[in-house]
Amino acid sequence: MMELLRQWLVGITCAAMIVALADSLTPSGTVRKIGRMAGGLLLLVAVVQPILHVDFSVLAASAVQIELESTQNELEKTDLELMKTIIGEKTGAYILDKAEALGVPCKRVTVTCTVGEDGVPYPSAVSITGAPGGEERRLLARIIEADLAIPEECQTYESGDGAS
Repeated sequence: MMELLRQWLVGITCAAMIVALADSLTPSGTVRKIGRMAGGLLLLVAVVQPILHVDFSVLAASAVQIELESTQNELEKTDLELMKTIIGEKTGAYILDKAEALGVPCKRVTVTCTVGEDGVPYPSAVSITGAPGGEERRLLARIIEADLAIPEECQTYESGDGAS
């Protein structure tokens, strides 16, 4: 970039020196006026030459690439949130089915997903509303821990009337 700027400035300087030399060598009158106009055009060409050589297709392609990267990042975030939602819903349905098979009444199951180091979401906590206490709840907690790897300390049980 600095080399291009240096070349541009050297080109302008050379053009200015040529115009000044030609101006001093031309006789006065209309010839000098024509010479000055030609010199001005030469200086103008020297100034705008880098703009004439710009490859606008490369600039457009880089702008499109930046937009694509931005859109891709947004889509990845949306996909991750969608995966977390689907995993949470499927895991909640699985827990409801297990509870029903055990005869444990559950009103609602809410599963919280966490994204692992590998970028894949997994169920990390569960909140169950309407499950009774006692042996049925402990059995359900063990099944959830064994089948889904959600430790018992990450399982929350509420009776449905606000008490835990």
